This record gives sequence, structure tokens and C-alpha cells, in this order.
Amino acid sequence: MEKSVLVVIVAPLMGHFTQTIQLAKLMLQKNNQLSISVLIMKVPTDPEGAKKIQTVITGCHVEGLHFHHLPTPENTDHWASNRGLFVNQLIEYQKPHVREFVSNIKGLSGFILDMTTPTMIDIADEFRVASYIFVTSCAAFIGLVLHFQALEDEENQDISELFKCNKELITPSFLKPVPISVLPTFTTNKEQWSTRMRRFAYGYRKAKGMIVNTFFELEEFALNSFFNHSSYGKSKLPQIYPVGPILNTFNTETKNHSDIIKWLDNQPAKSVVFLCFGSLGSFKLDQVKEIANGLEKSGHQFLWVLRQHPAEKGGFPSEYENLEFELPGGFLDRTASVGKVVGWIQQLAILSHPAVGGFVSHCGWNSILESLWCDVPIATWPLAAEQQLNAFQLVKELGMAVEISLDYNEAKEDQALVKADQIEQGIRELMDGETEVRQRVKEFSEKSKIAMNEGGSSFVTFENLILSICSNQR
Repeated sequence: MEKSVLVVIVAPLMGHFTQTIQLAKLMLQKNNQLSISVLIMKVPTDPEGAKKIQTVITGCHVEGLHFHHLPTPENTDHWASNRGLFVNQLIEYQKPHVREFVSNIKGLSGFILDMTTPTMIDIADEFRVASYIFVTSCAAFIGLVLHFQALEDEENQDISELFKCNKELITPSFLKPVPISVLPTFTTNKEQWSTRMRRFAYGYRKAKGMIVNTFFELEEFALNSFFNHSSYGKSKLPQIYPVGPILNTFNTETKNHSDIIKWLDNQPAKSVVFLCFGSLGSFKLDQVKEIANGLEKSGHQFLWVLRQHPAEKGGFPSEYENLEFELPGGFLDRTASVGKVVGWIQQLAILSHPAVGGFVSHCGWNSILESLWCDVPIATWPLAAEQQLNAFQLVKELGMAVEISLDYNEAKEDQALVKADQIEQGIRELMDGETEVRQRVKEFSEKSKIAMNEGGSSFVTFENLILSICSNQR
């Protein structure tokens, strides 16, 4: 019997790519009559990111899972400097190449699209197959985007005026009023909203389903809000499939990974604070020095992932050649017995180590799910995208994190430094014994595992998703 082919189009960003490949692997485990073709885009201005993605591909040997590299544009000099808008242009550039690839597929049954590639749904419609959107953010964020789009298109409200007139907004997917200060820049910036997120929302509504990397017990309020369609306007909503947590178990660590694990092996249980700000996270040198001073003053053992800030606006972080020149004089010598400063490392391997007792995080959704799974509480320090919303949800709605900042935003030209005293205080609160936050994290860690086990909420939802996908087979 000829296998049904799913085409997967994912954004060329590690936090999206790895989770999407994990989703594909799970689908193939559930149904051996599927074949999945993943279309790979490379960002020409991010060679390190492309290298990490290739490492994942090289190490991924799964029957039925195939990779196809789309051409890389030769000249992007006049493309947008904003990272999100740049990726947007890359996706539009790839549309004719995707169309050509898909036209040669026999047994095409559907598309799995990334939450940043929903405009590709036009191609799926051309070939008359169903599309599903894979969401690597929280359900509450998707609710916010759909709500804003409905306000503009059905109630004729200019949402930018709402931001000017209010300090906080009532939204259907959040239990508490959402402060304007934690809204993503791509909703508050008119150009980014109109050229990017508003268009994304149209694609979300056209999909047959949205596969969300979350679990019902974690986002019960947000997920239930989708049953009340009137909260999101008159246009249809897709079926929502919370199937998480889907975790990044791919091994893309640096060569010093084994040395770090050996060092952690010699530390007491829950004694180490881990600082990591995602594949796109980095700081300018003045902020790096504040972090170093705050760490040193806290007195806690630490493992700090530090990456070099891009020289150009909209660029991508890279690895430092010599960390010593970037840190306060004598810092590495003074902290040699209690801490390590390292480059990119496999995050889940660190969070799952028993010596790690706290996580200073940018609050990317994947990192939040990993920390919950590993029973490690977070101190919030968002940087970009929807991370401020995630931090707000963790601290104010779920009571599962301590706050260093909720609204730090690297896109703000006047963004104030987070001072050493504030960092020290957040780390001390994070690492301070059996707090209510730590108890909440433990509770939801257990719930995350139950959700994925047979009979759990995500397990059952995934079964229903596979049934839906199989119903599209022609």
C-alpha cells in the first residue's frame, strides 16, 4: 500500500525546528502508513544556526522521515533587518520552490505548517489537502493573536489605539488582565502586526487544526476559551490539539559537554543555578557585567550559557572566542570553584541533572516545558517574541516562577539594564529552599508526565490528531 505523504514546512529556527522533528517522529510511531517530508530553509545570515540544524538532521535516522533542502537566497542585502520580518521574506521567497517540490509528490495527504509559516496554507489549498499548524508557543498567546485580529476585522477597532489608551487589557485566553508592557512587539508595532501577525491569524483560522505544544492541565483556562467561539469573533476556529510537552531530546551540545556533566556530578543536589537565554538570546557587554556581578554577589554555584551579541541589528548570536575579555576583571578566577561560563549546550541534559536547582530563563515556551518536566523552577527574564507574555503567565497566573523581570524587551531602544542587585535578589529567591513556587512546579511536573502517558490528556489528544490526519488520506 502506498504511504500517505505529509509535507512539513518549519521555520529555520532551532526552537521551532527541533520540536517539529520530534512531533514528526511521534506521528510516525503512531502510524507506519505515513511518510513525512520536511522542507529545510537556511537563514543565510545565521551560519551557526544552520550548522546546528544540520547536526539534528544528520543524527536523525527514522524510517519514513525525509529531509529536503530548499535553495538559499543568494542576496539578502536589501531584506528587512528585523529578524522576524527577515524570516517572513525568506518564507515568501521559498513559496515557488515548495510548490515545485510538492507537485512531484504521489500520495500527498496534508501539510504540517509552523506557526510562523501559515501563509504556506495557500499552497496546501492549491493541492486541495488539509493543513495543520504546529504551535511552539502557549495556547494563551494564540488566543491573544486571534482575539486582536477579530477586534480589528470584525469590530473595526484599531488595536494600536487600545495600547495607547489602556495600561492593561481583558483578553479571553488570560485569566487576569494583561499589562500592555508584556505584549509582544509584533502586536504593538503597527508594521509587524499588519505584515506579519495579522496575516498569520488568517492562516491559523483556515487550518483544519492547530497542534499546540502544551497540555490541558497547564493551560486549562486558555484551552477552554476556544470552546467559546464568540470570544474570538464570527470567523471559524480550527480544532485545537494540545499534545505536549514535546521536548527537544536532540544532541547538539558543544565538545565540552562531558566536562560540564562531570562538574555537575560533583555538586550537591539542587545547588546550581542555570542561566540560559535560548538559541537567539544574548546581551550587550554592559548587561553581561551586571549578570556577572549579580551572580557573584548571590554566592550560589552557577552554570551560565553566554553567547556573543550580534554586531548588527537583527543579527544572530554567535560563540565567544575568549570569554575572559567580556567579563569583569578577575571574575573567572574568583568564581572558578563555584561556577562555569560556557557556550551553547544541550539544555534538557542540564535541566535534568539533579545538581540543578533553578533556571534563569528567557521564558521561551520550549524552555518552560523543559523546566517543568525536569521539576526546576524558573526566574523570569524575557527578551523577545512572546516571552514577556509567557513570563506573565508563569508568575502572575500560574504562580510557578519568581520574577527578575516580566517586561524586559531587547527591541526597546531605551531598555534599562537589569542591575546586579535585582539579579542577585531573583537568584536568591529562586534558590531559597522549599517555596510555594517550587511546590507548584513539582505538582505540574508530575501532571506533565501523566498527560503524556497512556490515557493522559495529551496522549488521547494525539490519538485523535492521528485519526484526523488519517481521515485525509486519499
